[in-house]
Amino acid sequence: MADTSKILELARKLNLQNIAHGYIELEEKPDMSNLDYLALILSQEVEMREEKAFVKREKESKLPYREFIKAKVNDGIAWQIDRLETMQWLEDVQNLIIIGKCDTGKTALASHLGRKALENGERVSYMTISRLLEKLDRKDRVDKFNRLFRQMTQSSLIIIDDMMYTRIPDDELPRLYYALNFLNETRSIVIITNRELSSWAEGTQDGHMVETLIARLTAGSQIISLT
Repeated sequence: MADTSKILELARKLNLQNIAHGYIELEEKPDMSNLDYLALILSQEVEMREEKAFVKREKESKLPYREFIKAKVNDGIAWQIDRLETMQWLEDVQNLIIIGKCDTGKTALASHLGRKALENGERVSYMTISRLLEKLDRKDRVDKFNRLFRQMTQSSLIIIDDMMYTRIPDDELPRLYYALNFLNETRSIVIITNRELSSWAEGTQDGHMVETLIARLTAGSQIISLT
């Protein structure tokens, strides 16, 4: 009969680290068949791996901790949020535009949906527009920002907060335009803004570029207006 040390050694060779490090206790189970006990141990290994993977994805996402209270929105918006919580829009690679004044729960809603995506095993990246512009500006010169940019491109959901909260500098607008078009091709983007889309082009040097960007981000997207 194999002893525990032999099983732990085999677990290390098979990279079953939670078993190998003793996080999962090995013990006699006379009331269980060998196959049932093996299934139990392997299920615990998988569960612990998934928990650790979730914690890692959550840390990388930079999602803010904001509580979203669905009872504060009207019935129509609540119905739309119920549909969004199924995450079918993410599977369909749709975008989501969340519009509303300050303190209406825009970021809280985006974080709520972001965590739903994390729970489904997806990778998520949250950032403000200023942080995104910084990544785009420095990714080719600073290793840290290059790493952050690559991490963002590996996410299936990108959440951008404070979009158009302040005017995008004219010299940064083309870089943002091309980056968002690239990111928009193969993943979902959530845009959080306190300005109506019709006002985004105001004061910009290239209003046509902004209008084209809006058209591409909103094509087939869902829009939620929180008031």
